[in-house]
Amino acid sequence: MKESVLRLGFLGVFLLTVQPAIASSPVIVGEISGVEVCAQQVGCDAAVFTGTCDCRVNNRRTLGFFWVAVQHDSLPASFDSAAIFAGKWNLTTLRGSFSGRVLEGNIFNNGDDTFTITVRLRVRRGGSGDILVSGVLSHDDFPPTFDGDLIQP
Repeated sequence: MKESVLRLGFLGVFLLTVQPAIASSPVIVGEISGVEVCAQQVGCDAAVFTGTCDCRVNNRRTLGFFWVAVQHDSLPASFDSAAIFAGKWNLTTLRGSFSGRVLEGNIFNNGDDTFTITVRLRVRRGGSGDILVSGVLSHDDFPPTFDGDLIQP
């Protein structure tokens, strides 16, 4: 419960501080789960993640796979934030393939080897508009894991 409230709080702050976002067309929502396959600080020039999506595209359930490469400031100290400022992403589902740019986001260090992540994705192929991602990156295990939600603005 505490984690859900924390997520919603950071998503609210994120939504208030970013430029206006428009919902994606088609509407894409769902749950994503993945692993970090390369960390930005080890020479990849981006933090690279891959995983699966239990999604809905225009309210039709579908499974899919994603990858995302994000560029961000250095990981923050406990209870501090860092900016996500660029990147690319791709989502391939049974209902279509979508890709685009990472526009902006935030990494908040929860002080327990986890980070609350909020990020805005711009759809450039397969549709248009924005998708918001909110979730938790855990450094408790190796490789680091990410679990989150795709949300419409």
